[in-house]
This record gives sequence, structure tokens and C-alpha cells, in this order.
Amino acid sequence: MAELQAVLTANERISKETLGPRADQTDQSRRFPRENLVDLGKAGVLGLMVPKEYGGWGGTLAEMSRALEAQGQNCASTAMVVLMHYCAMATIAAKGSEAMKQQVLPMAARGEHFGTLAFSEAGSGGHFYMPVSEARNNGTGTELSASKSFVTSAGEADSYVVSTRRAGASGPTDVNLYLIPKGANGFAAQGRFEGLGLAGNASAPMSLSNVAVNDDVRVGAEGSGFQTMLEVVLPTFQIGVASISIGIATAAFQTITARVGARKYEHAGGAALASIPRVQFLVAEMAIELNAARGYLNETIRKALGGDPTAMVDVLGVKVKAAEACLGVVSRAMTLGGGWAFGRKGGLERMFRDAQAAAVMAPSSDVLKDFIGKACLGLPLF
Repeated sequence: MAELQAVLTANERISKETLGPRADQTDQSRRFPRENLVDLGKAGVLGLMVPKEYGGWGGTLAEMSRALEAQGQNCASTAMVVLMHYCAMATIAAKGSEAMKQQVLPMAARGEHFGTLAFSEAGSGGHFYMPVSEARNNGTGTELSASKSFVTSAGEADSYVVSTRRAGASGPTDVNLYLIPKGANGFAAQGRFEGLGLAGNASAPMSLSNVAVNDDVRVGAEGSGFQTMLEVVLPTFQIGVASISIGIATAAFQTITARVGARKYEHAGGAALASIPRVQFLVAEMAIELNAARGYLNETIRKALGGDPTAMVDVLGVKVKAAEACLGVVSRAMTLGGGWAFGRKGGLERMFRDAQAAAVMAPSSDVLKDFIGKACLGLPLF
């Protein structure tokens, strides 16, 4: 336990001293933050969600959340790359064969390997858990041709957990997951996505052309992919994105409260911006939003780790709440910062752009609210 806490402390130090100072350059140059991954890997942070028996730290959703919030507070692009790595490693640890675990997890624990997910497809939009691609039997084995639309760390990650309907699928939830290494014949990134925020996470389409996906690279039992996405990927991803959103919001709050306290007006006898009641009102709203979102996140983690049967509604809702709180906090911070903030001073403009991603990232807030409404009304989700 002490060693795990030491890794989390190291993560916070590296996030503040290394990720933060590099964040603007990463954003403005749209450069993949490989140096950050190297630094985090050396400190054991990439092995946080790897089980101890494979050389990792055996972290839970609670430790993951703490790590990602610290990273998100300093460089959201890096935090998203690390989150998708955690999702991939959690999937392999939960459902991969022993040979697959031995091949990937010890290297990840040493910071020598990082992975990601390749789920989203244009044909299913925000419903990433329902791919439209389908593997096919070619007489000697199984192969996959597909177009993946938004893949974090596209072309940069060492391995990719790829989703597809299995050959001869009975329906949209009859899904397999496969672990495909970087450089596999027929598998490549297709350019890059020039997004509004999270500019350094190398999000891009990827194509698969007759890529071999036989049993030795399948993650989990035949046809079990959909269940794995719900049981393993969804909680990890939802709680992780929420943690990053809260990290961004925390950074914006700290930046703007320092700014309004220091900003003085000569025409008002040197009074600080913080002395204006409307400013105090906006700061209070920010604090309430941020604390409410963090409380919901902590409660969701408690329920998920405790096996609470009602946890799924909160797992669905926590990303929505954190995304809305983040947008609200950062928008108010931009208002209070005025020209100083819009002029890219203090990183607020970058935070404002990064904050937009969580609401539209699949499953989007609208899709999640649809699920939550159905769950509350006792209706089937699918």
C-alpha cells in the first residue's frame, strides 16, 4: 500500500513539474506527449492498473481517478492518452489469455509498453459499444476489415484493443475484442483529426484491411466483447473521463481565483477584482459545481468498488455531471479572465477547449442521459 501511494505521489509531482510546463507546447504544436509517457512510465504510473502478479501496482478505480485528476489538472492531452492505456490494460488483465497477459502486462508495468482502444466507427457514432464492422472467415482463419473513426494514440500506441462483430454475428451486440499490435500487416493510422481541444492525444482514424484476428489474439471468450465493454471498459472509461474533467476544472478554478485576487484597478483606488460582488458570486458558483461533481465521482467510485447494484446508473451519470461542471467552471473562468484569458494567458483558453471534449466523447452526454432515463424508468437499455 505504501508503494502504491508513493507511485501516486510521484505522479502528482511529475504532473505538476513536467506535464504542466510542457502543456502549452504540446497543445500548440499538436504534438503527441511521448516524453510525458516516458517520465510517467519510469515512475511506474503506466503500471498502475496492472495486477501485482504481473509486476504492476494492482490499483483500483480510486487510485486511477486520483492519478488522472492530477494529470488532467496539468495536461489533459496526456491524461486522455493514459486513460485509454488504463482501459486497454484493464481489459487484458480481466479477459486476456494467460499468454497475452504475460506478453503485455509486465512490459506495461515497466513503462515499456502502452496500449489503447480502437472501438469507435462512423456507422455507430456515439454508440461505440456497437461496431458495424464484422470479422469474416476466409477458409483458413478469421480476418477483419474495418474503419475506426476516433482512436486515441493512433499510430503511437504499441497495441490496440479492437472491437468488431464476430463472423456470422447474430446481432449488434455479438462482439469480439482483439489485441492487435502496432505494425500489424493491414493496420494503420489514416492521417490525423484536427480537433478543438486535447490537441496532443493523436486522435485519428485507423483502417484495418484483411487483418488476421485469430483466437490467439482474441480478448475473452467468443462473443463476449459486448459484455466486457460494459463490465470492464465502461466503468474505467467513464470514471476516468470524469476525473480528467474535474482536473481541468480544478486547474481553471485555481488559475482564475489567483488572477482575480491579484488583478488591481487604479481607477478604483487599487481595489482587487476579487472585491466585486459579482465576481465573488461567480467564484462561489464555480466552487459549488466543482465540489458537487467531485462528491458524485467519489460516491460513484465507492459504489462501483463495493459492488452496489445501483452503481451502473452513477457510472453512466458521473461523466455527464463532471463534463457539465467542467464546462461551467471553465466558462466562468474565461468570463472573469476577460482579455487576459482569451489571450491564452495562464492556460485558461487551452483548458476551455479541452473541457469541450467530455460532453461529445462517446458515449456522449445525450446518449448517456437516454440510458439513465431508461434505467430509472425500468426500461431495457438495449
